[in-house]
Amino acid sequence: MSTERIRTLIIDDEEFVRLVVEQALREEGCETRTAAGGQQGLDLLRSGDYDCVITDLRMPGVDGRAVLRWVKEHQPDVDVIVLTGHGDVKDAVAAIKDGAWDFLIKDTPFDGAAVKAALAKLRTLRELRRENLAARHGGYRQELVVTGISKAWRALETRIAQVAPSHAPVLIQGETGSGKEVVARRLHALSRRAAGPCIAVNCGAVSRELLESELFGYEKGAFTGATAAKPGLIAAADGGSLFLDEVGEMPGPMQVSLLRFLDCNEYRPVGSTRTLRADVRMICATNRDLQELVFQGRFRDDLLYRINTVTLPVPPLRERPEDIAPLVSHMLERFRLPGTAARILTTESLAAMTAYPWPGNVRELRNVIERLVLMSPNSGPLTRDELAEALPRSSKALAADDETQRPLEDIERLHIERVLQACGGNKTKAAQTLQIDYKTLLAKLKKYEASS
Repeated sequence: MSTERIRTLIIDDEEFVRLVVEQALREEGCETRTAAGGQQGLDLLRSGDYDCVITDLRMPGVDGRAVLRWVKEHQPDVDVIVLTGHGDVKDAVAAIKDGAWDFLIKDTPFDGAAVKAALAKLRTLRELRRENLAARHGGYRQELVVTGISKAWRALETRIAQVAPSHAPVLIQGETGSGKEVVARRLHALSRRAAGPCIAVNCGAVSRELLESELFGYEKGAFTGATAAKPGLIAAADGGSLFLDEVGEMPGPMQVSLLRFLDCNEYRPVGSTRTLRADVRMICATNRDLQELVFQGRFRDDLLYRINTVTLPVPPLRERPEDIAPLVSHMLERFRLPGTAARILTTESLAAMTAYPWPGNVRELRNVIERLVLMSPNSGPLTRDELAEALPRSSKALAADDETQRPLEDIERLHIERVLQACGGNKTKAAQTLQIDYKTLLAKLKKYEASS
């Protein structure tokens, strides 16, 4: 078993529970912080760096579900374990569907045995993730760049290749989870700066007070706790690229400092009178309408003009359903447990996935597939029932709905037509993408033609 010192934040309004969980984790070598409520927990998440959050579900004010949603949106790599003191498994299962990794019921008397058992499973999972990343030379995000086959993704790849050699700032626009960081890292990999660093920072995940010192660094004594000088992320990115995600969340004073840096490549660390220079290519991303934020007075128009020299819109997954099959195939292989065969998609399960709108885009797809692989005891093809269980309860794609429900045959036909169109009419390539026999595809097409 790995002896990784997992950095864990414990959020619970009951002091006794916090003490029990913290003691159990410390006995297993974890680094811990505690919060007496959801809002305090969010404040610590914004200013700290954690691997795992253990949070009670029912708390006054900001509850555990709100904490979970924030973590999944802003820090999706952080694993969340939920606690319930009411024996209500339904709430805990709902949280699992929303992205929580595991849940624990606070039985009476409550002790740390279950916490230690959950920690052991989490350590095993994290070790498997690291092994998968190492085995695939660059991991999940870089794999996704290769697997886009839709017309929309190929058009985006073409624009990335055209823009990458330039030094010009780039603004990437797209919904949460659609792959904006994938695009940013692809831009860097294809640029003349590929040998240099590519540093990423989420402007929405760092507190407004800390963002300036994170980017520009600080001098010793610049503020309470600054016991030594520290270079910032701009210095770390010198000679490479700096990726600012959620740039629309950047506070006003920081926007002025960033604009100055973009204009002359100069900046000052916090508490310093020295002017430093850095050669950095700026790549920004947002899921907000920055022009609307300009109208609201929350984003500087001169900064917007400066960062959007080139704009790259990333299409949401629902607008490129042809990419679902290759993405899922890569994910099933990536999350395959050692010593087991990778699970496969059936035509039925793929049709069901295509029918679902994926509001969380590729990130949501990744979480669903990882959960299916880890939690399902089956080793054969993914079934439609398993998908229905894994998708959020609010999904209408797999549930009966008088207005939106369509026969599975219609969904299958629509998906085959889309894949065939994406493959330029090449039936052999379409059959390979659909993972069905060529003769089966011909038979289905003949059937569709006869029924038209």
